[in-house]
This record gives sequence, structure tokens and C-alpha cells, in this order.
Amino acid sequence: MPFDKRLLILIPLILSTFTHLWNAALFPSFHIDEGVYIRRAMYTLNGLGPHDPDSRFDHPQDSTSSYDHPFFGQILLATIFKIIDFPNIVKTGSESISMETVFAVPRLIMGAISVLDTFLVYKIAERRFNPTVALFSSLLFAVMPSTWFTRRIVLDSLMLPLILTSILLALQVRSHSRYVSILSLLSGVFLGLGIFTKIPSFTMIPFLVYLILQGLDKNTILSKNGLKKIGLFILPVIMIPLIWPAYAFLTGDGNQWLDGVFWQATQRQSGDKTLFNVIMSFYKTDPVLLILGIWGVAYLTIRREFIGLLWMIPYFVLLYSVGWVNHFHLILVLPIWCIALGKLIYDLPFIIRIKRKEVILSSAIILAIVVFGLTSTTMLISTDLTYIQLKSASYIANAVLSDEGGLPDRKQSINLKNVSGNRSEQLTVISAPIYSWVYKYVLDHENTFSHIRDTQPIKTENVILLVDSTYKRLVSRSEAENQTQLTRLNGIYNDTEVSALFGKLPANYSKKNYPFTGIDSADSGLTPSEIRKNY
Repeated sequence: MPFDKRLLILIPLILSTFTHLWNAALFPSFHIDEGVYIRRAMYTLNGLGPHDPDSRFDHPQDSTSSYDHPFFGQILLATIFKIIDFPNIVKTGSESISMETVFAVPRLIMGAISVLDTFLVYKIAERRFNPTVALFSSLLFAVMPSTWFTRRIVLDSLMLPLILTSILLALQVRSHSRYVSILSLLSGVFLGLGIFTKIPSFTMIPFLVYLILQGLDKNTILSKNGLKKIGLFILPVIMIPLIWPAYAFLTGDGNQWLDGVFWQATQRQSGDKTLFNVIMSFYKTDPVLLILGIWGVAYLTIRREFIGLLWMIPYFVLLYSVGWVNHFHLILVLPIWCIALGKLIYDLPFIIRIKRKEVILSSAIILAIVVFGLTSTTMLISTDLTYIQLKSASYIANAVLSDEGGLPDRKQSINLKNVSGNRSEQLTVISAPIYSWVYKYVLDHENTFSHIRDTQPIKTENVILLVDSTYKRLVSRSEAENQTQLTRLNGIYNDTEVSALFGKLPANYSKKNYPFTGIDSADSGLTPSEIRKNY
């Protein structure tokens, strides 16, 4: 029986399943933004609305607006939580849970989305070029070290499959002339949802218009019918994101929305968060994909294939202009670097004029890069970077639910029998968003601050304070913070005593050796945690 080449797609999908789901709770460390977006999704999941007012505490207080990003990302995440019955799934039928399991579930969701991204990268490259380029591109996306960025529960990871779906639908226009209108409309819908997830997605508009125009008959591009097709694409791109400001103005938050948008766009510049800084950090993480991916984009441009430039340049111009860039902001360009490099490797035998066994040469090159990438990624994702965070989360959870103090081991189960006991009603928990969503929405503990910045009154006599990297960063940058809240935090700190101190595990790697040269992005801001109590 002849081999069905379509089954080759299973190879990158299997590899992607491993690289994005293995050790999900332990690598990378939990970024503060992950806690923010989980908490907002839990707020929506509990029927409290699409917009969490406590979002005003999720950024420096030189702006007190709660409108920093659109809310489709949290609606999408809340919908997935609802489908899988999270967090009940980790509590039902059991008298105990572990923090590792609680934190693993959202990460596994992101891993599953990354596998979907791998499939979409394959289909985009297949539609634009051929199945071999598609295989090469999806293999790169599955195994290269930088793709661990998509493990994080951030808007960029949630946005990516929406953008890739929009691109795939736009590419279908050329080969499905009978369905141009519906394909253009659907492509616009998915891009609109992408923008409704995170505003910078709008930089993809020129690229997608270019793809749709390429798919139209050259004689009809400027005709009334051709302009109608572009209009069908543009309509949802504009209308869907307008839900966000419409909601704000209808609920009386119009001025707050304007303040939040302008602050996010113009006042977040940071000397150590520029595009150049993040590119250099990316180079330490994945120099192969960065250098060869850009070479691939240059090669496509020389061949008058402008998809790489149209994908990258508008987005990079925006990142440069805003001046506030994180490593996960580069998630949007990972697919095009993989596709461009896949095409370059496929064409390399023709470039150097090797006429025989060209497939063997290309396959050998991609195999070497894939083995290198898979080995590097496996070494990275096998590292435990959440030890402090899970130990801290377990200790405080145990303090909330029982009278016995902290747990000796993060993997040890937390007894749920005391969830409705008196202790939980007599203790206020003050912690960063990485932890607060667990206590408030998983353990049903009402007296939980959403953020260290939270200004709600303390209603209990007993207080437990988590002093971690978020707390230290907030105190050290006091000029942009609420001075009244800082004074209160300082008073709480002085009125409490150290109950537990958790330090990092001894590193079994050296940052001087690749692939750990860029591990700071995965281990960002993680310092010893100090848990303080006044009882």
C-alpha cells in the first residue's frame, strides 16, 4: 500500500505536543501577566462581566484606568475554562489538590493552542508554497527554542491562532474563486477577533489586504466587485474591535478608556524594554531562528515574495514606536521566520545549482536544524523554574485553609475539607496576581487582594503578605505608584514577621552555555520569596 504523504503532518504535530506540553507547570516561571489574564478570565467565568475593574491595579499607577487591553482574550480563556470545567476539574471528587496541578491546567491549554498553531503554520506554508515547505516550516515551529514563548498564558499566545486562521482564509481566496466573498469576510472576522484580543494585531491589515488582492482577478481588483471584497474584509476588522470602546462608553467609562489607551500607547517607554533589547535577548535564546529566519525573509523579498516584509515591518515599527517590548511580543513573528526559513532551505539546492538529489540535501539540512532545536528545547523545558512560586502558593493556600502552617513540599496535597472553615474568613491575603486568582477563585477565599496595588480595605485582623519580585519591583519604582498604598504596604511589612522564606533551587546549568544563555526570559524577575504574617 503506497504511503500517504499527508500523514507527514503528524511528525511536527507530535513533536509540538511534546515541546509545548511537557513539564508545563515547571517551565518557564510564571510571569506576572499570566496571573493577570487568568484572574480576568476567572472573573468573567464567574459571571461578573467581560471587564474586571481590578485591572486598574495591573500596571503602574501613573494611570488608574482599568482599560489596558481589549477583553476578548479573557472571554476566550474563560470559555475554554467553562468547557473543561476548570477549576472544578481539579477539585471535584477529591479531598485535596496540588498547586502544581492547579497551575498546570492553564499552561496545558496554551500548549494545546500551540499545537494548533503548528498545524496552521503547516497549512499556510502548504497553501502558499508546497507540502515540503509546509513540513519544513512546521517542524521548525514545533522544535525551535524560542517557541517556548507560546507556553505563557498571555494575550499574544491567545491572539496567534486567530491571526494564523485569518491568513489561511485569505490565502484560500486564490483557489476558491466562487467563495471569495465569504472567505474575505471570515478572514476579516478572525483578524477582528485578533485585534479584539490585542490591539497591535491591526498591523497585519496591510498584509492580509495584499493576500486578498493577490487572490482576485487582476482585471477586477479596482472594479466595484473587487472593492466590495476588500470592504467585506475590512468591515469586521473595524466593527469587532469597536465592541471594546462601545462597552466602555455605554457603561460610563469613556474617559477611563481614553486614558488607558493613550497611556498604553505613549507612556510605557522603558530603557531596558526596547525592541533592540528584546531582539538581543532573543538572539541569546534562539540565534539560529533569528539569523536564518531573517535571511529567509530577505530571500523571499529578493524573489519578489513580500509576505515576510508585510508581516514583520509594520509590527516592528509599532513595537519600536511604543518603546515597551517583552519577549513574548515576538510570538507574532515566529511563524513567518519559520516559513521563510523553510522556503530558503527547500530552495537552497536550486540556489547553489545542485540538480540531483536536491530533496536529500534540503532534508538533511532541515533534519540537522530540527535535531539541534529539539535537543536545545528539551534541555530548556526540562528545567524547573517555578519551584519558589509553587512552594509559596502552597504555603499560603495551606494557611488559608487550615491551622497547621505551611506545607513542606509544593507537590504535597492541600486539604480541601477546611475550605469553608473559620480560618479562611479571618485572614487577608496580599499577593501578586500570579497567586491571587488561586486563592480567590479556586479556594473561594474572598479576603484576597487582586494585586499588591489593590487599595481595598483590610477587613480581618490577620494578614499574610507575600514579598516576591512583584512586591520588590513595585516598592523600588515608587515614583509611579500610589503613595498612600505604598505607605500602607510599608506598615503591613513592619507589623508582620517572616513565617517562611523560599529560595531558588541550585541551578544544574550554566548561563554561559547554550541553550541556557537566554534563560533569563524564562526566569525573569524571579527572586527568593518571603512570606510574612502578623499572627
